Amino acid sequence: MTFTSKRDLFFGIIFFGLIVLFAWGIYESSQEPQNIFGIIIMSIMILLLSYIWVFTSYKIEEDILKITFGPFKKSIDIKEITTIRYTKNPFVAPALSINRLEINYGKYETISVSPSNPKQFLIGLQKINSHIQMKTN
Repeated sequence: MTFTSKRDLFFGIIFFGLIVLFAWGIYESSQEPQNIFGIIIMSIMILLLSYIWVFTSYKIEEDILKITFGPFKKSIDIKEITTIRYTKNPFVAPALSINRLEINYGKYETISVSPSNPKQFLIGLQKINSHIQMKTN
């Protein structure tokens, strides 16, 4: 089962604002040929932000939760997940929404995700690991 990331207005404004800012920087830098390094860096940032926006997803495959955040990938053994709770955390995570699920796994590891359909996502995880506890805030 594959779940796309929920995308909310807050992150949309940040992502597209940064893309516009970098595009404006490229335009301004293109007036002077010695700024090629800056143009390359800003172009890479535009590509990275676009890639993250389009290709953030969560895939439940056998006993593994595969998280894709643009070019970055992480795999978590679903049997190691202990607790999940709803959270509103705007800090860095492979999620494009403030409304997230905080997953605790392993000994002390935590990751936040924002599947577009959190109920189905939780059902999928609990089919594989029925010991996952849902915590309330």
